[in-house]
Order: sequence, then structure tokens, then C-alpha cells
Amino acid sequence: MKDIKIKVISTQTSKGENPLITELTTEGSFFMDDDQYCFEYIESEISGMEGSVTRLISDGGKRLTMKRKGVQASAFLEFQEGEKSKSSYVTEYGTFAVVLNTTKVECGLDQSGKGKIYLEYKMTFGMDAETINKLEITTS
Repeated sequence: MKDIKIKVISTQTSKGENPLITELTTEGSFFMDDDQYCFEYIESEISGMEGSVTRLISDGGKRLTMKRKGVQASAFLEFQEGEKSKSSYVTEYGTFAVVLNTTKVECGLDQSGKGKIYLEYKMTFGMDAETINKLEITTS
């Protein structure tokens, strides 16, 4: 396991609203597991999920998995470019069904875990509420 710096820029847009942009720079860990790039970091107050542990797993291609565990939220989300997936988001307010429609996954990582991951997807909560999301993760 190797210590790295992780910068996450998240953009979330709901219909008829201005984009909500959140930026987090934190220390994290990197390791390889069965030829997959694995990153782990602790969320801060900025993300609204303080103390939650987020793990990102990339195949280096068009697939990204996010595992999050914490008091405020827990989730297992799979992003595959051009695919839809279903999951649950567990929060302190209850469990919500989500549908992810991933439109773009770009991974430019080297064997030391340095590089960039870019993700675009639509997330639908329940029956109606849809957000358009962009996630840019830079590691160094």
C-alpha cells in the first residue's frame, strides 16, 4: 500500500438548478489488487460524509466501482461506460434505490497509481429525481 494525494472534483446538476461543485483534496492510499487500481480515502466535512471511507476500484479501462462505508452514507456503485446499473444508497435518513446510467469513463493511470479518472453519469433516485454528475479524480 502506498500513500498518495487524491483530488476529487464533483459536479452535480439537478433539473433547473445551478451545478453544485464540490472539491476535496486529501491523503489516501493506493494499491494494486488482481490488476485493478484501488484507491481509498476518508471523506471530510466538505463532502457531507465526514468519516466515511470511500474505495475506488478501476480496471484501467471503462469500468469503475465505488464502495463507500460510513455513518452518513454507505453504497456500492458500479459504473460501466454505456451501461445502466441499479444499486442502493443507505443514508441516515433511509435506503434509496438508485439507477446509474454511465455515459463516460476515462482512466489514465500508471502502475504507481498516478494519473486521472474522469466519470460522467446520470443518477436517478426512486422514480423521478435525476441528477447529471461529473467526477474528476486526480492522484499524485
